[in-house]
Amino acid sequence: MRWFFAILFILMGSFLFALTINELGDIGNVMMKITGLFLFYVAGLIVRKKKEKH
Repeated sequence: MRWFFAILFILMGSFLFALTINELGDIGNVMMKITGLFLFYVAGLIVRKKKEKH
């Protein structure tokens, strides 16, 4: 299940990182790139999270 969420975050992050909208201006595009990188980071944390032993 965590791989599903990781792949979802990677897809959303890559979409936001690559998307450029002229109406948002430079600040809006930088914010979208930062959000995309943050989603990549979250996906990495999800995948690296260790399972707890029961």
